[in-house]
Amino acid sequence: METSLLRDRRGIALPLALFALVITSAMMMGVFYVGRLEQRMGGGSVRKLQAFEAAEAGAARVLNNWAAGNYNNMTVGATSTVALDSTGLSGGASYTASVYKMSNTKYLVQSNGQLRLGGGRVAARQRVVRLMGLNLPAVNIRAAVSTRGGIQVSGSSQISGVDHIPTGWGGVCPAAGPAQAGIRDSSGNITTSGACSGASCVTGTPQLATDPTLTTAAFTVFGDVTFAQLAAMANVTTTGGTWNGLGPAVSGGVCNTAVTTNWGDPTNIAGACANYFPIIYSSGDIRLTGGQGQGILLVNGDLDMSGGVQFFGPVIVMGEVRSTGTGGHITGGVLSRDANLTISSFSGNSVVDYSGCAVTRALSGSARAKPLDSRGWAQVY
Repeated sequence: METSLLRDRRGIALPLALFALVITSAMMMGVFYVGRLEQRMGGGSVRKLQAFEAAEAGAARVLNNWAAGNYNNMTVGATSTVALDSTGLSGGASYTASVYKMSNTKYLVQSNGQLRLGGGRVAARQRVVRLMGLNLPAVNIRAAVSTRGGIQVSGSSQISGVDHIPTGWGGVCPAAGPAQAGIRDSSGNITTSGACSGASCVTGTPQLATDPTLTTAAFTVFGDVTFAQLAAMANVTTTGGTWNGLGPAVSGGVCNTAVTTNWGDPTNIAGACANYFPIIYSSGDIRLTGGQGQGILLVNGDLDMSGGVQFFGPVIVMGEVRSTGTGGHITGGVLSRDANLTISSFSGNSVVDYSGCAVTRALSGSARAKPLDSRGWAQVY
C-alpha cells in the first residue's frame, strides 16, 4: 500500500519547481516593470523641470534685458517676438518669448521652454507668463526752468512755459496742454537783464513763480524712484568732460545703442533711433557743445551748454546750469538744484521750451519693467 502511494507521488517535484519558477519570474517581471515605469516617470519629471526652468530663464531674460526702445513704444494690443540667445542653457533646453502690450504701462510676457533629446525630438514643453509694469519716475516738471539757488537770464535767451510740441512730433503727441510757469524758483531770486530786461524773454502761466516747496527732495525723489536709482539705470555713464557731435548711430538699419554719443534721434520721428530714449548720467561737471539728443539727462555736478546743442526731455542737474553763446536748446524742462547755491545763467540765444510731450515720451521711453507685486507670475502648463 505504502509502495503504491509513493509510486503515485513520483514526478510532483518538477511541476512544483516549474510553478515556483513561473511565480518568481512573474514577480521579477513585475518588479522590473514597476522600476522601469518609475524610471520613466522620474525622467519625465526631470525633463519637465528642465523645460520649466528654461521657460523661467526666458522670462527673466526679457525682464533683465528690457528693450525699452522697442517695447515701451509699442501700440496697445501689439505683440513683439523677442529674439533671445539661449546659449547659456545645456542639455538641449531652449526658450522663446513674446511681449504683449496690455495698456500704456502693463505688459504680458510669455516664455515657452522646451527640451529636445537626441535627433531633435521635443521631450517636454512648459510655458510661463509674467505680468509686468513700467516703473515710471514721477519727475514733476511744472515750469520750463525750476531752480533753488536763483537764475540769471540775459541776452536774446528765450524761456517759455507754453506747452510745445516738437517739430515733426505731431503724430505722436497729444494736443498741447495748459501752460506752466516760465521760471519757478524756491526764493524768487530771478534776475533778467539786457534784451531780457523786465523778464520780456520769459513767457508762461505765471511768467515767474516763487515756490517755497522746491526743497532738495523735489530734485532727488521722483515718486518711488530716486536720482541715484535713475543714475544706476543709465544707458550712458560718464564722469563728465566735453561732449560734441551727439547724434543717432545706425548700423545695418538698426539703432546702434552701443555708441556712447548716440542719444537718440529727436528730429527724425521715422528714424531707426527715434524711439531710443536713453538715460544719460554724468557723475561730474559736463559740457555739451553740439549735436542733439533725447531722453533723461542727469548731472551730478554742473551743466554747461553751447554750440546750439539740442536736447529733448527732462534735464536734472544737481549743480548749476550755464547756457552761453549759441546756447543750448532744451525742449522739455530743466530742474537745477544748485547744490552750492550758485546762480544758473542763460545768455546768448539759449532756449528752454516746456514740453509735456517731450517729458512724457522720455520718461516712458526710458522706463524699465518690473514684475507686478500681486498675481504677477503663472505657470500655464
